[in-house]
Amino acid sequence: MKYIQFLCGIVLAGCLAISCSEDQDCDEGTIETPNAIAPIDGADYAASLIDCRLPKVQTFTIQGFEGGLLFGTQGGLLNIPGQSLFNTDGTIIDGEVEVSLLEMYTPGDIVACQLSTNTRNASGDIEPTLSEGLLFFDIRFNGQPVVIQGEIQIFIPEENNTEELLFFNSPSCPDLDCMVTWENIGGAFPSEIDDPIGNITTGYSGITSQTGWYNIAQFNPDINQRTTVYNVPPSGFDNTNSNVFLSYDTDKIAVSLFEQYDPDLGVFSEVYQEIPIDTQGQLIFVSRQGGIYRLDTSQIRVTENVIGATTNTSEFTEDQLVTLINTL
Repeated sequence: MKYIQFLCGIVLAGCLAISCSEDQDCDEGTIETPNAIAPIDGADYAASLIDCRLPKVQTFTIQGFEGGLLFGTQGGLLNIPGQSLFNTDGTIIDGEVEVSLLEMYTPGDIVACQLSTNTRNASGDIEPTLSEGLLFFDIRFNGQPVVIQGEIQIFIPEENNTEELLFFNSPSCPDLDCMVTWENIGGAFPSEIDDPIGNITTGYSGITSQTGWYNIAQFNPDINQRTTVYNVPPSGFDNTNSNVFLSYDTDKIAVSLFEQYDPDLGVFSEVYQEIPIDTQGQLIFVSRQGGIYRLDTSQIRVTENVIGATTNTSEFTEDQLVTLINTL
């Protein structure tokens, strides 16, 4: 009821803003509201997706026939077996291949790059998983995709690797510029990796034979009743030029991207009623205009059909945005 009353108030306020008073004549034709804000162009924020991700990609060159053990700068790893990479015509690759690797282990990077831990659960609904980190990789030979006939090991670092975790990818959209939605493809297993200078790193691994996006995580074990969370953006903003996220207060990475925007009511929502009541977190509104991010964060404790509102934004560079979100 509280939600309905609030949204009705928004609609009523909009109607009053454009209506004529009883003692004022109105000319026929278009009615202009004095303080109306024209829709803000979304091209810059759309471009920020790849602008954020592409510079973070690490590139390696290995002999395709031999395979290789590739260590990311943030502790991730790809183990590509020898004689496992083939051309699309079925011939084994005997030459240099280029491997691209992208690692993401903080909520700030994930929000800045328009990613999330949104995952399709067994019921077909979307909920944010509690993640250890996200990883993307691609393999090319002479600029063309390769066929993998073997088991590539993906490793994500984590000091405490005693939990039972799952392995996820994004089968519907595996490319670097995708809006990723995760789906479970099996279990992850605890691992230890010796790096090139002899240090041992603990974490989790998963096995795959496809390039694309990967996530090692768990579904939220919270047994509280679940609900929908809403957020009202500033005037002029909608899902064409901005996003709203809910980042959980947790030692894992749990970032829900609000996937629905109602243009009639002017609200973002996470759609599936999958946020546990009493979840503590940060509501995050983000856009980018003229190369500068516009950001607002607010602490929230989730109650039934809770509604947040973004009234003011501040300007940040990408690095400043990432740092701020990571310190919330």
